[in-house]
Amino acid sequence: MKKLKYISIPLLAFIMLFTTSCEEFLNVNENPTQIREANLESLLPTILESTSDLHNKTALTAGRVTHQLDHVFGYYSEFRMESTWEEIYLKILNNADVVNELATELKSPHYAGIAHVIQAVSIAMLADVYEDAPFSNALAGSEILKPTYDTQESLYNAAMSYLNDGIQFLESENTGYEPGSDDMIYGGGIDKWVRLAHSLKARYMIHLSNKSSVNWNAILTEVDLGMTSNDDNFSFYYNGGENKNPLHTGVALANLTGNFTYTHGKFLIDLMNGASYGVTDPRLPFIAGLEAGETEYMGLASYDEEAPAYTTAIDQNTWYGKADAPVVMMSFAELKLIEAEAALNVDAGRAYTAYMDAISANMDMLGVSSGDKTAYMEDPAVALGGTTDLEHIMKEKMIALFMNAESWTDIRRHHFDDTIFKGFVIMEYLGRTEPGQRALHPTTELTRNKENEAAFSKDFTEVMWRDKQ
Repeated sequence: MKKLKYISIPLLAFIMLFTTSCEEFLNVNENPTQIREANLESLLPTILESTSDLHNKTALTAGRVTHQLDHVFGYYSEFRMESTWEEIYLKILNNADVVNELATELKSPHYAGIAHVIQAVSIAMLADVYEDAPFSNALAGSEILKPTYDTQESLYNAAMSYLNDGIQFLESENTGYEPGSDDMIYGGGIDKWVRLAHSLKARYMIHLSNKSSVNWNAILTEVDLGMTSNDDNFSFYYNGGENKNPLHTGVALANLTGNFTYTHGKFLIDLMNGASYGVTDPRLPFIAGLEAGETEYMGLASYDEEAPAYTTAIDQNTWYGKADAPVVMMSFAELKLIEAEAALNVDAGRAYTAYMDAISANMDMLGVSSGDKTAYMEDPAVALGGTTDLEHIMKEKMIALFMNAESWTDIRRHHFDDTIFKGFVIMEYLGRTEPGQRALHPTTELTRNKENEAAFSKDFTEVMWRDKQ
């Protein structure tokens, strides 16, 4: 079966599709039987749910590094994020490739566009979590059992190429099948997928803020083409019945039976309870529950034996812990905060407007009352006299991106700077004096692909290429 590479070969295939006969086009498939057996309507929900699972699993580990989360059994040590790796390679990239091939055969470029966007998200996740990882020849099956590694820079380029091709597919005339209820993100709203793709381009462009090539105006151009409201949020919804939110089943329900694992980190709670900024954030009860009998919100600092006991809980009554809560993979609020950071370098007025719009959007998403929202946004500690700065933009991003691994990228590219991330503490733990910069490659790579992995193996605390100036 031919695989679609990250250069523009798949786009060329669709151009050929409309200029060649059906018989000629079917001949490009080496295994037409397998393609006939699969179908777009069953594969699309599969890769979308896997993408949601990917974000939840990755966020749980990444959140411990950012101190948005902590674990009741102690501070984090080196990790490999095996489930992140498996979700990407075994469930998302391969299935999305099949969607691309089916879409080509069935003259359905909108399916291919969605698949390309999802593949871009997975490729970028590889870059953000591991820095370097196999990709260019990683999906060849038995043809290549020991794939070579792509650098982080190459992975970012691949993700951007997939997004560009995805946009062109989505904007192409569709003469075949059209996504509908099987699109469990936007219900077949192709325009929303296009806006998501541009929003993701802005996200990945700002990831390279430490590089001399960063172009703030280019980022703002993508923002202008991106999400326009919370209706465009990249969220996977669960029905709360047979299909429940994974944070609900894995953490909130477990807490009810005494199987305590994750709770909120002291750093995050202090951003919201008045300890760091002197203003109580009305989003706090939407994000954190309280242990029985407690009235004061205090997060966990497992790295500090002298810290007060924690009182918060991820429970089933919080917005994120509900059975039918969505997994938010990218939000309109995030895009506005990307805009605020980029505009801070070229247009201070636009930066402030975007900063305030982001707060409003996130509060609306969570369901904060209009009165509480207004009071918070008018507080001098938030309103800032009509201006803003990187510290306050990042503070709001830490809150708005709870349960999103993107926060780990933010704090790494800003070098864990406590003048930006007020109250963040880098502790010496088990002899380690630096924070986690990456996941180590999975043990399967060490046993099955050690020849290629060895050249890209780096220390847990080594700064990634992306974050070096």
